[in-house]
Amino acid sequence: METNQLRKALEQRRHYYISKLIEAGAYSAADRHLYQCTLTDLEKEYKQLSNY
Repeated sequence: METNQLRKALEQRRHYYISKLIEAGAYSAADRHLYQCTLTDLEKEYKQLSNY
């Protein structure tokens, strides 16, 4: 049961960063590359974007 909760939490964080990157205009919603990124990659991309 804990595994499912962890997986759900990770997916929620991924979707959070994806939506933030799309809102910032860094990516479009149609960009499939974005949806294939790991959570770590999304977090790095968001941090780089936030530094500007």
